[in-house]
Amino acid sequence: MKKEIRVTTGIAKNKRLKSPDIEDFRAVQEIAKSSLFSILGGKINNATCLDLYAGSGNLGIEALSRGADWCDFVDSNPKSTQVIEENLVNCGFIERAEVIRKDVLKFLVNAPRNYDVVFIDPFYKDTTHKYLVSNLENILNKDGIVVFFHGDNLNLKNLTISTNLKVADERKFGKSYFTLLTL
Repeated sequence: MKKEIRVTTGIAKNKRLKSPDIEDFRAVQEIAKSSLFSILGGKINNATCLDLYAGSGNLGIEALSRGADWCDFVDSNPKSTQVIEENLVNCGFIERAEVIRKDVLKFLVNAPRNYDVVFIDPFYKDTTHKYLVSNLENILNKDGIVVFFHGDNLNLKNLTISTNLKVADERKFGKSYFTLLTL
């Protein structure tokens, strides 16, 4: 049985979100999501966001509900992009978002804009993110922040060595982590 996902705060509070029927799909735990948005605080207001490996659109939709101006959702899986579009319509955010079915790395090379907040939530078994991390600083606004969800088998400090990104914070929730990266 799939765990229910819902928007926790803002103008779409308590709206239920669909999950894509994909093997190994895992939604961010509500406690981790609440903690993250508490840390981000006012950075979300009027922000331009990017949700990479978007899955259900959970993180970007939460940001829109909390006052972000715009969010691009990127996922290569057609089941995910369909579910994200349905969730955006359900929450009333379709006019403030674009859903892009594309490989994340190919998207980053030609991203249409820079972002204030970038959410990254790949499958935890995938730990080959050197190229991804090395391209993040090119799309991040000056005071922007990257939120990278991962398992304990990924060391983001090592991946940021040849970049201008710095680990600003890291939190652990069970077997899941999120690491905040800044320029």
